[in-house]
Parts: sequence; C-alpha cells; structure tokens
Amino acid sequence: MVKKLVWAASLLAAASPALAQTSPRELVEMTDFSGLAASPDGRWLLYRRERPSTVSGRIETGWYIVAGDGTSPPRFLGDGGPASWNGTGLVEPGAAQWAPDSERFYVRAMIRGAAGLWEGRPDGAFAPYLIGDADIERFAVSAAGSLIYETGPSRAAIERAEEAERDDGILVDGRVDLAQTLFRGAIIAGRPASQRLNGDWFDREALLAKMPRRVQARLIATGEDRLATAEEAALLTAAQSALPQAAEHAAVAQSICATAARCDSDSGTRLWTHVALGDGRFGLMTRDRRIRQNALLWDPAIGLRPLLTTEGLLGGGGENAPCAGTRAALFCVAESAATPPHLLRIALADGATQILDKPNDVPDRDDLLTEAVEWRVGGSRASGWLVRPKIPGRLPLFITYYRCAGYLRGGLGNEWPLRALARSGIAALCINQLPTSNATGEARYDLGLAAVRAAIAELDRRGFADPGRVGMGGLSFGSEVAMWAATHSKLLKAVSIASVQAEPAYYWFNAGIGRDFFRQNLEKVWGLGPPDTDLADWRRRSPSLQVDRIDAPVLMQLPEQEARQSPELQARLTAAGKGELHVFPFAPHIKVEPRQKRAVYQRNLDWFRYWLQGDIDPDPNKADQYARWARLAGTRPKPSIDAIQSSISASSSNRK
Repeated sequence: MVKKLVWAASLLAAASPALAQTSPRELVEMTDFSGLAASPDGRWLLYRRERPSTVSGRIETGWYIVAGDGTSPPRFLGDGGPASWNGTGLVEPGAAQWAPDSERFYVRAMIRGAAGLWEGRPDGAFAPYLIGDADIERFAVSAAGSLIYETGPSRAAIERAEEAERDDGILVDGRVDLAQTLFRGAIIAGRPASQRLNGDWFDREALLAKMPRRVQARLIATGEDRLATAEEAALLTAAQSALPQAAEHAAVAQSICATAARCDSDSGTRLWTHVALGDGRFGLMTRDRRIRQNALLWDPAIGLRPLLTTEGLLGGGGENAPCAGTRAALFCVAESAATPPHLLRIALADGATQILDKPNDVPDRDDLLTEAVEWRVGGSRASGWLVRPKIPGRLPLFITYYRCAGYLRGGLGNEWPLRALARSGIAALCINQLPTSNATGEARYDLGLAAVRAAIAELDRRGFADPGRVGMGGLSFGSEVAMWAATHSKLLKAVSIASVQAEPAYYWFNAGIGRDFFRQNLEKVWGLGPPDTDLADWRRRSPSLQVDRIDAPVLMQLPEQEARQSPELQARLTAAGKGELHVFPFAPHIKVEPRQKRAVYQRNLDWFRYWLQGDIDPDPNKADQYARWARLAGTRPKPSIDAIQSSISASSSNRK
C-alpha cells in the first residue's frame, strides 16, 4: 500500500501552519543529516548530524545511533569534529561502516585537525581507533572482518609542498586558476591550504591530491596492519549493488527513465538512487522535474510497487546519496519546501512512516504559506515554490531561478533568505529550471527569462504580486539568468548575484595551456569562441558590455575564488553607481562558512527590503550601508503603504 506524506500544496496552505525558520541565523543554523548506515542485523541505524554555528564559525557534527525499529529515541555517541567541504562548497558527507557482526562500527572524524577513524559500539562506547600523521581519506570494512583504509600524504608533507611553491614560484598549467589565491587560498580540512583545478570544469582539489595513496588493511580481531591486496583496495571504490534488469524494465513500464545515460533534462520521472535490502529486494527513489522524490520497493516475487510519495526529497543526505535500508525498512533524510530535514523510517510492509529524529526547531505558530505553483511558458510547464505572508493584497516579489530542492532556505546555494523575505512582507518564489537539453547559448537565457516573465504575470493574475516591485537573485547559471533579465527586460527593481559572469577577462583567465576542456565546453554549450575573433557574440552575452542597459541596482556577493574573473562588470557597475561588490575570502563557488552565510543572508534581506519596500533597518551599525545604497542609481525608493505597515509589524527587520 502506498503512503502519501502530508506535504501536498493544498495541505501546506491549509489552516495548520507550515513549519519554518525565518531569521537569517535560524536558516543558517539548521541541522542536516548524512552518513546513514544500517547495521547488518537491522537493529541499528547510525548517522551524523551537521549543524552550522555562527558562534564557532564551524559546521559542527556529531554521531548518533537509533533503534532500527523506532522503539527508542536517538542517542548521542560522540563529536565528529568540524565538517569539511569539497572544492565547490558542498559539505562532505559523514562516512560510517559496520563490522559484519553488527557489534561495532567505525566512523571518520576530524578531531584537532586530524582525520582518523573512531570505533563505537551500540551500547554507547565511542573512542579513537586509528589516527596518524596522515589523514584517512576513505575506508571500508570487508566481509572477512578487515578494515581497509587509505591515507594521503602526511599533513607535514602537504605544508612543505605549499611552502616550496611559495619559495620557488608556481608553474602555471591547466591545474592553476589565476583567479584564485594560489598560496593557501582555500579552506581544506579546517585549515588554509593550497588548491588546484582537477580538470573537470571548475572543480578543485588539494595540492597533492594526485600523489599516490597508501592503502592498508587492519584485521579487526587482532589489530594487525599490512598492505591491502588489490581485491581489498577495490572495496574503497566498490559501487552499490547493481539494480536487476527486471527492476529496470518494471520501472520503464511505469514511465520511469531508468538508465542514467538515456535520461536528460527533458525526462519526466527518472530513477535517482537505489539501495539493496537483502533477499533480492531493492529500495528505489525516483525524481521528477519538480524535484520531488518518491520511494518504491522492488521485490522479485511481486514486482515494483510504490511505498511513499512526497513533495520533497528522500535520500541519505544531500541530493544524491541513497537512503539506508534493512529487510524491514528504508531510512531516509526527508525534507520538503515547507518541512525542514528530519530522519524518517519507511516500513517496507505497508509504507507506514515514523519520524526518528527531528532536531530542527518548529515555531509555535507561523504566518507564512508555502505552496507549489505551476504556469505555462510557451509549450512547456514551469514549476516552483512560493512562500508568502498570510496578508491580502499584491506584495513585492523576489525570484530566484535554477533549482528548488528540499526545504526553502535560500534557493540553490542558499544565499537569499526566502522565509525571512516572506516574513518581512515580500513574496519569495523559487523557480525550477526549464528543460534545456536541446537549447544552447542565448536560447537557455531566453528560456529562463520567459519563465520569470510568465511567473510574474501569473502571480499578478492571482493577485499575489505587484509586477512593479520585483527583485531577483541567483547563483551560477541562476545568476546569469538574473543578469540576462536585468539587461534584456525592465522587469526588475533590484538584483543580487553570487557568481562570476562571462566577459572577455573571464575567457582569458581560463583559456590558457591545459584548459582545453574549458574552451570546448564554452564553444559547445554557449557557442562562444575567443573574444578577439567572436567579439559580437561576447557583446550580446556579457552584462559587463551592456551596463548601459541595466536599470536595477546590482548587489554582488562573490566568492574570492571567482571574483577576479569579472573585473569589467564590477568596475563598470560601481563606476556608474549601479551596484556594489562584497568579496568573501576563501569562499568557493557555494559559500559554506556559517558566518559568511549569515552575512550574505542578512545583506540580501536588507537589500531587497530597501529596494522593494523602501525599508531601512534602524540598526545604527547599518547607517553606512544605507548611505551607500542611497547614492546608487539615483535617489532612495519611496516607501509604500505596504512597506510602512510591514516595517511596524511583527515581521519587521528588527525581528532577527
């Protein structure tokens, strides 16, 4: 029997309040989960909590264990240390493995700057197990009871290599990004460290990431160490059990795209992840264009049947990790546009659900509505999520475009505090990217602009939004669509971007020796060649060459790793009095440090309240900020009656 989790839009808008955090700090400090690992006997589920702290400036983690049948509450096991993140800014998930007898388990933890293994037992024991002068990067437990672990170069060797580059100079090749600070310009494993491009677009890795790794095996019973065999080393990269062809065929019969190589952005519902459950059964999670994930069960005896339909995400933490599973249940991190992340048990017998852990605070009452919206854009149907206050009349509108996955914190990258904006009287809309598999170059931007234009018209038709007071923000491709809307329409009153924009300097920063991939991708996807031979196309695409067409003030909050690639846009906008720039040291593509995140949220909240409502926060520490903004693009906007009312309500910016 299929269960439907109560996240449907009609129910979200019902009398019972939506669940939400609404201040910038609350949005930053929400708890996430990762590292889900079920014990082989099915009795226990191990997992990691991750909570950013604006006090410590770290993403603090802790390991927990809960009974697999849900009969007892979670227990805290021990500190996991600060979380690390990859070169894009995505938090690296927790790593946990059980011994075959289910009597002990191992987790990777970063304690006092060293990444090592800790051993624990279901009874609550938790202690250091394997910590050395080199970080343990990956590990696995074999069926025979050996612990296989891989170490990189020692921490001292990494520091020596960085210092040597500083002394001897750096050879600029395809791994070097001249826009990034080259000597210890990133945060890796909690310390400033040198970083290099890894050859896949703008993905980055540690300086010595390509050095050979050492793989060892430790017999758990005796503690004896030796070099791992080839078969044991292969466990570190072993893929999850392959889904049977019969299961794939059954999925296709239910209109699910089941082969990743054949699924593109136009595919409706696709198979996203799966997990083996024993006895030939698998738990499957699907995903559709609106980024809703459902759970199904494949049983060779009865075929493929649905377990749970949702309006949000189901997985092992983040968007791509699978749920954990036993013979009796699936264990998933669940979240929706209106429901913060929580740990969910899904019974395989009937799809019944039970919340095992819900650490995110829920307010006693909430004045916001969160609802799914759809509208037509030419021959396509666009979708998104709207969060707005429960007050009548047309409101100022903020839009972010790209991907709306899970809880509505701040759009892709979490830069715009959607719920804080709504609490302040600004309706906030997150739009899912329209399918673009057959579109290249300007056509992709035009699709985004068409979706934005149609959304404004639809919300105006419904009486929700004031089309004369619209702002927009975006990260990565979303930032490009925001700037395309600013240069190719008069829809926007204010803009905020979090990423670099394409301009001639961007090309020359990245088109040097060893960067063939960059040049080829730019030509294939965007139809852009070198600026000196393709200047007409660059003039049409680059906002830096069209600043005269921009009427809306632009707030740029860029990561230091990218900011130097758009010098012309920054210079022209600021010289013309049309924007200002803030650069965040060490920040990767997606800003991840908690204090930086809070600063970004707060400044974006102030920015759009100012330009869309005429609101000024009375905090004296912000006087210089508003003085600068008053000099941008003419005079300060006049506050409307709606803005005055919202400023004196409980939704005021004083409520933080």
